[in-house]
Amino acid sequence: MLPNCLVMKPIYKKIFHSSGSIAVLFYMLHVVIGGVLWKDYNHLQQPISDLTATGAPNRTLLLNLTSIYGVLGVIFAFAFTFFESRKHHKLVLWGGISFIMLHLVSISYGFFPQDLPGSEVTFAGTMHLVVTGLIVPFTILTPFLIGFGFIKESKWKSFGIYSIISGFLILIFGSLCGVFFANKLPYFGLVERINIGVLQVWTLLLSLKLITSKQ
Repeated sequence: MLPNCLVMKPIYKKIFHSSGSIAVLFYMLHVVIGGVLWKDYNHLQQPISDLTATGAPNRTLLLNLTSIYGVLGVIFAFAFTFFESRKHHKLVLWGGISFIMLHLVSISYGFFPQDLPGSEVTFAGTMHLVVTGLIVPFTILTPFLIGFGFIKESKWKSFGIYSIISGFLILIFGSLCGVFFANKLPYFGLVERINIGVLQVWTLLLSLKLITSKQ
C-alpha cells in the first residue's frame, strides 16, 4: 500500500491518465508524418527508428514528436504506478515499475539515433541497439505483470486477460523482429509495427479504462 498522500483528486487523475492516450497519438503522428514527408520511406520494409536515424530527412521534427511521446509516456506510467497500482494486487505495482522503466529507457533513443542502412557504424548507432536490448524485457513484462494482477479482480479480469494476451503477442512478434532483423528478411517493418502496435493499443486502452473508471 502506498501512503494516502498519493491519492489524487478525480480531475487530476483524469488529466494524468489522459497523458497515456495523448502519448499514443503523438507516436502515431510521428510514424504517419514521417512516412508522408519521406517519399522513399517504406513502412513495410524499414524500421520505425529509421525516421529519426542520423541523416534521416525531417529528423528534428520527428524527434520532437517522439520526445513529447516519451515525456507523456513517463507521466502516464508514473501516475498509474503511484496512484492506481496500490488499489490492486502487488503484481500490478511491479508491472507499473516495469512500465516506468520501459518509458525511461525509451527516452534515451533520442540520444542514440539509429544508423541508416549502408551508412558507417557509429557509437550512437551501436548504443541504439543496446537500448533496444534493454527495453525488450520491460516491454514484455509490463502487460504480463499487470495482467496477472488484474485477472484476480472481477472488475478488471477482462482487461487482465487482454493484457496477458498482449504480452504473449509482444513476446511472439518481438522474437520475430529479432529473427527478421538478424537475417535481413523482407517485411521487417511490418512485423515491427505489429509488435509496437500491440503495446500502443494496450497503452491507449489502459488509459481510456482509467479515465472512465469510477473507482
